[in-house]
This record gives sequence, structure tokens and C-alpha cells, in this order.
Amino acid sequence: MTSRKEDSPTDSDQTTNTSMNPGQNRFKFFYGWWICIGGAFVMAMSSGINFHGFGNFIIPLSKEFGWSRTTVSAVFSLARLEAGFIGPVEGWAVDRLGPRKLMLVGIPVMGLGFILLSQVSGLFTFMLVYILGITLGNSLGMHVPASAAVANWFNRKRGLAFGIMWSGVGLGGLLVPALGWAIDVYGWRDASVYVGIFVIFVGVPVAALMRHRPEQYGFLPDGQIIPQKTSNGKLGKNEDLEVDFTAREALQTSSFWFLSLSIMARSLVTGGVGLHLVPYFVGLGASPIEAAAYAGSVGVISIPGRFGLSYLGDYFNRRYMMAISLLFMTLSIVLLATADSLSSSIPGLVAYSISQGGISVIPQSIIADYFGRKAFATISGFRSSIQMLGIIVGPVVSGLVYDRTGSYEWAFLGFAAASIVSMLLVLMALPPSPRPRDILETSQ
Repeated sequence: MTSRKEDSPTDSDQTTNTSMNPGQNRFKFFYGWWICIGGAFVMAMSSGINFHGFGNFIIPLSKEFGWSRTTVSAVFSLARLEAGFIGPVEGWAVDRLGPRKLMLVGIPVMGLGFILLSQVSGLFTFMLVYILGITLGNSLGMHVPASAAVANWFNRKRGLAFGIMWSGVGLGGLLVPALGWAIDVYGWRDASVYVGIFVIFVGVPVAALMRHRPEQYGFLPDGQIIPQKTSNGKLGKNEDLEVDFTAREALQTSSFWFLSLSIMARSLVTGGVGLHLVPYFVGLGASPIEAAAYAGSVGVISIPGRFGLSYLGDYFNRRYMMAISLLFMTLSIVLLATADSLSSSIPGLVAYSISQGGISVIPQSIIADYFGRKAFATISGFRSSIQMLGIIVGPVVSGLVYDRTGSYEWAFLGFAAASIVSMLLVLMALPPSPRPRDILETSQ
């Protein structure tokens, strides 16, 4: 074992450690599945409250302070810039300290950020609260730590595991109309306080479920037992021997850059569309609560894509699965761009939701497949720094186009072109060549 870790089985962990041992647990339920379920709760809060759900605040903030949609979108994009900058550092911390510690810090910070949101008095205070509270807490306590935990606990069933975790984003869609209703009934200030309390009281117990690596509890990924020492005193080989790249080695491969640039182009699309879905549907004639319900349905409808397409990746080439999802996303956005009524937008909404679900999950498994588990969070952090460019530009483009034309049509058509670029890039992201030491290790 390496140096001290977050999840070393101390005396306080003995009960949990015992429950993870199939020999002592008559139900033989692998603890990694609890991590997937906990990750699903975390992703539900992240998506349903901070990503899709935050669109509910755009119109009330614009009305109270007189801000344009470009201004609100720009703050959202600046927040993503902050998250991108800390991505590599955050990933490094997760790989060394484990996900639980960061989540127990980040989730309360996010909750406190929403509580403080109720007190903002202008653009400057809104920027401080949203960027340094809500977004920083979400970044530290949600996506990267949960993804790293799932990647560490699964190998052969990685697609299924990520599918379960990311299906939480779909369940988070149910929170979007609930948040829209709360804002309509109580006002956006009181609603933000209730959201902050909810995040803390639900998120902290979920974070306590997280564990770092299965080896610390006598397992290999997927629930295999660590083999006993052989007669020569060495551990037997794991039949699912993985190739583990360091972050530096991963950054030196073309695979990392093609995949990261593909994710960046995809994030331009989902960032630009996702944040503006509520005002988009209002523009088609929906009331604010109805628009929130439509936007929230994206998460629910995306579950077949998040779960099904990710699970199929355990049996088919994940890269091709992602390319197919991006092709359907292109077609869906064209349908949304050209819709002139709520009814005509439904086919595009359904296709967008399912394809968006698939392309959000599959890259996580590809990164773990290509570069291994050891530095997964650090590599994902560098990937997020590249991805942030798309997340920053997308919402601003949507806001600018709407403010100038009164419609999202040309912005969405541009996003369809970006989706095609993303598809081509992922097809170029071939698996990296084995490093010399990997070839030596596997030949012994």
C-alpha cells in the first residue's frame, strides 16, 4: 500500500469493511454498487439544480436587475472558467486524498452558495456567490470525485456502472420543474435558500458513502477478491490487468487531445442549449413552470441514453457509440432550431435528450479504458480544462444571438455544426499505443 489515504480501513471503518466482504455478507452485494447509487444522487443534484435547473433563475434575475440574457450567460461562463482552471488540481487531490474528503467540503460550500444567493444585490455580488460558492462547491463535491470513485471500483462493468451513476442526471430532471415551481410560488430569493438547505442535508450523507479504491478493502474492480500470494511470495496477476498512464504520459498522446477536443466541441453544444432551454420554451409559448417542466424532461428522457448507450459500450466499441450519439444530436438540434411551436419541438427534444445522455457518459469510460484508473481524476481534470472552452462559449453565443435576433435559431444551427466536428474528432481518437514498460510487464 502507498502512503496514508482517505479510506484506509481505520477502526471507524471496520463495520463498512466487513459489509464489503462477500464471505461475511450473505447478500454478496458489492459495495461498488452503493458508490454508483450515491454518485447518481450527487449527479441528480448537480444537473437538476446547478446545470439545467439554474435556467429557472435567468428570467427572474433579468427582470429584477435589468440584465440581458447575455450578461447572465456570461456569469455562467465565467463560473465554468473557474471550474476549468482548478480541474487539474482538483483531480490531483481526488487521486491522492480520495473523493470523500473533497465531497464533504464541496457539497456544503455549494449549499451555502445557494443560501447566499438570496442576498445578492447586484451583478458583482451575484458573480462572487455564483462563482466562488455554487460553482466551486459543485466542482469540488460533485462530478469529478464521484466519477473517479466509480472508475476506480469497476473495470469490466464500467459502462454499466457509469450508466447507473449518470442516470442520476436524468432523475435530476425532476428537480428542474420543482425548482421552477418554488421560484414561482416563493420567489427566487426564498427558493434559493430552500435549495441550499436541501443540498447540504441530502448531499453530506451521500458523500459519506464514498470510498476511494476497492483494493483498500480486499477487492479488485468489479468485486473480485485480491489473489493470495503465490509460492514465490508475489501476488497472482489480475486477469483484467490494466494499463495505467500518468497524467504526463496521457497528455503526450494524440488520443487524449482528439478526445478532449471532441468533448469541448460537444460541451459548446450542450452548454449553449442546456442553459437556455427554459427561456427557449417560454419563447415558444410556454409559461415559466411549463418551460421548466419541458427543460426538466431532458434529464428524465436522457436516462435510456445515459444507461443504455453506456451499458452497450461494455459490448461494442465505445468510440463508435459516441459518434452515433453525436450524429443524432446534430439532427435533434436542427429540429429544435427550426421548431415554431411547442408541439413541433417535441421530436427534437426527445432526440436531443437521449443523444445528450449517451455522449455525457461514454467519454468517462473511454478515458478509464485508454489511460487506466491510477491517475483517472487528474487526467479528467486536464480534460475539463480543455472542455471549459466549449462550456464558456456556448451559453454566451446563445445569449448574444437571442439578444440580437430575438430567436435561438441561428445559435442552434451553429451548434449542430459543432456537433459534427465533435463526431469527427472522436472518430480520430484511437486507443493510445502501449508504453514500453507496459509491454515489458505484460510479457513477464
